[in-house]
Amino acid sequence: SRTRIGLRRDRLIVGSPSARDFGAMPGFERNSGAEQQDGGYEQLAAGEGAQASSTGGDDGALKTVGCVLVATLASLLAAWLSVRPRPCEGVEECAQTELFSASDLSGYAVCALATALLMEAVSLTLTWVSAGPLRGVVRGLQRIFVPPLLLCLTFVVLIWENTCVEGLFLVHAAAPGVAGDGARPVYSAIYFEWLINVPILLMLSGRFALARPWMEVFRPVLVTNLYIVLSWSAFFVKPVGPRWAAIVVAFAMYGWASIDMVVWVRRFLAETPKDLPSRKTRCFLAFGLIAVFFVYGLVYLASMTGLIASGIELRGFVIMDIGVKLNILLIFVGIRSSQFYDLVVDLLANNRVHDQGGYAIADTFAEIGEARALQLPQ
Repeated sequence: SRTRIGLRRDRLIVGSPSARDFGAMPGFERNSGAEQQDGGYEQLAAGEGAQASSTGGDDGALKTVGCVLVATLASLLAAWLSVRPRPCEGVEECAQTELFSASDLSGYAVCALATALLMEAVSLTLTWVSAGPLRGVVRGLQRIFVPPLLLCLTFVVLIWENTCVEGLFLVHAAAPGVAGDGARPVYSAIYFEWLINVPILLMLSGRFALARPWMEVFRPVLVTNLYIVLSWSAFFVKPVGPRWAAIVVAFAMYGWASIDMVVWVRRFLAETPKDLPSRKTRCFLAFGLIAVFFVYGLVYLASMTGLIASGIELRGFVIMDIGVKLNILLIFVGIRSSQFYDLVVDLLANNRVHDQGGYAIADTFAEIGEARALQLPQ
């Protein structure tokens, strides 16, 4: 049977398959039907119908990612075939426009992102190695390493985006009359980057920071990707009425997804104890994403109406893309640090605890590796 670690009364319990699953997010996982152990220990109350099964969680993740991927590709293909964007170099008015390559910005951005990616990868590797003695003791501990892996993926996609921007790849000509220009350049690589990274950010916030079920995470992620595709395709719609109808629908979908994210926070606060590590920070992450996406929308509207040039639009998007990802990296570093600190304090606070057929849990953190091999009598 699996090891059970008894914690103090105000702490969480990590235990047998019927008990709390540690690693769906750094520091919190909802559970249903787990029993109190040793009379003086308790674990986090469950949300209605929540499951702590690692298999169920994996299935939910695969279904969510798969459905979002299929729906995004289908909507992007339908939009592409409907609007048929023209390459900028193939349109004389667009080709004669002084394209803003942002080489002075994107070149530095690629270097900075590569450095951040390297540092996060090294940190992740070292943390994984140092947590070796605990990985076989604490159930589901491996899954707290998922957020850093996803953040590394966002940095890879950002490097690709800035490479495209610097090389003027995936630049299309907007429909005549958009923003008052004859053929305004549209940097499609930015929108395609959003289709990958924005769902990752939403999953980091909803699932890994706020521990929402995958079904709660699925809808805002899907709605967000759909309105990104709709916003991009609006640049290539010539009739004014349908173009602005698409924009209005896109902003309505943004509002819908934002309401779902507020519900994440409300349910998270209702289900978690006030002393949960980084509790306010996790909520701030969701509200911060809502606010940042709103600013993106303002820049998009300013570009669509011709209030700002395409070069300013590009600079704004590139700076915000990098800033948002770096700030989320820092937030998850803080969450991860507080989680490990809390875990170590819990381990040091308890005496040796055993379960039928289980392993000893050492009084000190340094002894955990040796304790794993020690079988206690039933």
